[in-house]
Amino acid sequence: SPVIHNYLGRKTGHDITYSLMDTPKEELDTVINGLSDNKIGGVNVTIPYKTDVIKYLTRADDAVKTIGACNTIVARDGVLSGYNTDYLGLMRELEDYGIDLQGKKVAILGAGGASKAVRYLCDIKHASEIVQFNRTAKEGVLPLCDAPALSERGFDIVFQSTSVGMYPNNNDCIIDDGPFFDNSDIGIDIVYNPLQTAFMSRFEQRGKKAHNGLRMLLYQGVEAFKLFNEIESIDPVIEKDCFLNMLLGMNHVLVLCGMMGCGKTTIGKRISEDNNCTFIDTDEFIVKKIGMSINDIFAKKGEAAFRQMEYDALEEILATTSNDPGNKYVISLGGGMCTPVNMKLIRSLGATVYLRQDAAVLAKRLSGKDDRPLLKDKDTFDTVKQLLDKRESLYMEAADEIVDY
Repeated sequence: SPVIHNYLGRKTGHDITYSLMDTPKEELDTVINGLSDNKIGGVNVTIPYKTDVIKYLTRADDAVKTIGACNTIVARDGVLSGYNTDYLGLMRELEDYGIDLQGKKVAILGAGGASKAVRYLCDIKHASEIVQFNRTAKEGVLPLCDAPALSERGFDIVFQSTSVGMYPNNNDCIIDDGPFFDNSDIGIDIVYNPLQTAFMSRFEQRGKKAHNGLRMLLYQGVEAFKLFNEIESIDPVIEKDCFLNMLLGMNHVLVLCGMMGCGKTTIGKRISEDNNCTFIDTDEFIVKKIGMSINDIFAKKGEAAFRQMEYDALEEILATTSNDPGNKYVISLGGGMCTPVNMKLIRSLGATVYLRQDAAVLAKRLSGKDDRPLLKDKDTFDTVKQLLDKRESLYMEAADEIVDY
């Protein structure tokens, strides 16, 4: 959260400081009642206090009243206003992924505080059926052991709303019944560390889509920031850069992959400058090491030799970053670097993001460029389209996350 809010503050021109407040239960009363006195404009609230803080609020939004949990308090002129931005964060994540809850059959795994925000969103977005499971049954919640049998009729979306599978227990999965995943279409895990949870893997092994909770974390923070600072919107590019900053904050290496012209170098330099860390462009790395331009390497040594140079560069960069865990790196991969041969090295570097862009935009950006050997003397759009069709599945395989700039 400090990464999100302090970054947004810098980029939107709001002079703020956001820091963590370790609050023992016996000090909660003093902290909340002292917000105005200490000139604190607001706080985010995390477990275990999202319900406890409601009694201190001067007013609460409908989501707080319905969900029974508050994660954002705005302190202004002695008035404490409570909001729940968790469900908004999840709503915006689903919008990013093109997932519509209306008319869908939904399963929610878990019955803790996070599940209430999930259920609220499913209700207001008119899911046709919501079935909730928990390891221990309670009113309105079925025992988890019933989930496999009830999944036979099919769930469109399954939300995993517990901490099961969170680092360091990466291999844990709340349910490990094959037919349950066979009969479910999309998995949404609110856990975001690791980026790919065991729950998500069960879906992906079956060729189905699954997503973590990292965008939910981003967007709940964005919505809270807007409330704290009384602003209506934030530039989408700033939000996307913030997302990359989060990934870099969680991993000391951020890797950008995608087609030539997608913005890897421009965005990579921007993120590295924001974080005062090392930026490596693999093409520039090779040019400096070999002492020849990419065009000359292709012309004099051939493409196969260049691909071997890319592999060697990846090995060297991986060794450098592995031996320097105290510093952060942003790495821009060459457009053709995501190959089956290189995949293990790329996945070992850090968090990888595919900067996705369509062929028409790429062709327009690349038109007239004479420093791209694969485009030389060819129709730009047709060549870009063919390359993108050939490479996109490899970009997707390499990527932990996809961002459309």
